[in-house]
Amino acid sequence: MVTLDIAPLRSFVAVAAFSGVRQAGLALHLSRSAVTGHIRKLERELGCRLVEPQGRGIALTSDGEELAERAREILRQHDDAVRALATPEADDLLVAATEHAAEFLIPVVVGLIEHRFPHRRIQLRLTRSAKVRALVDDERADIALMLTGPTPRSVRVATIPSQWFGTPGTPPDHLVLFTEPCAVRLQALTTLGNRPYRIIKQCHDLTTLLSAARNGTGIVPLPRIGPAPDGLRPVPDMPALPDLTLHAATSPRVDPVTRTAIVDALRERLTEKTPALTTT
Repeated sequence: MVTLDIAPLRSFVAVAAFSGVRQAGLALHLSRSAVTGHIRKLERELGCRLVEPQGRGIALTSDGEELAERAREILRQHDDAVRALATPEADDLLVAATEHAAEFLIPVVVGLIEHRFPHRRIQLRLTRSAKVRALVDDERADIALMLTGPTPRSVRVATIPSQWFGTPGTPPDHLVLFTEPCAVRLQALTTLGNRPYRIIKQCHDLTTLLSAARNGTGIVPLPRIGPAPDGLRPVPDMPALPDLTLHAATSPRVDPVTRTAIVDALRERLTEKTPALTTT
């Protein structure tokens, strides 16, 4: 019977979240070749292709989508068991964030922590904002980025505009959405009101969501964290989506000076990539 190792699964989930190998490697402190090796190892063991090229990034195959969903649950159960039963590593820091922050914001946070705490190991969890909020409420996340309401320890980082994206010719009533819970999905459906629509595909990860939109499956609502996704264009004549608020929360294990530096660095990055963002 095939046995899947945790390290390759962690690399695969990161690749799915970042839509590419290079950024996944940077986040996991692995070389590009190591991450690629993990993906190939999984493909050999399972006897199927998991990823395929798409533009300048990658897309998940149907088997890859299936594994990504299951791998997230495997990693969650594994990490929860380790935290509950194993002797904690005092120097570990858990960074939890919405997947929408993966490509443009997580490298900023990880880079800053590595600079300030070179001997600390960073654990990364990219998931939905609601689950990030749960990690904050349970006092398990040391640094958290989320598109949800504030927590007692959170700081408002910026107002994030949202927009509909798709490809030319895609029917505007065909939607591609994250599965629930999803703050962007909820706001998008509320905005549509009585306007007719069909949810053509529901996705568990950002790579699958963007791939479906690029393939013309449907249009997708996205927060504008950074420039427009590669291969997608704003969709005209759609109801305007409400803004979202990005909050950052830190645990008592993160000192106030570092917390301020993280928030300032995030604001600078957002302003650099998306000038329309406001931070007040």
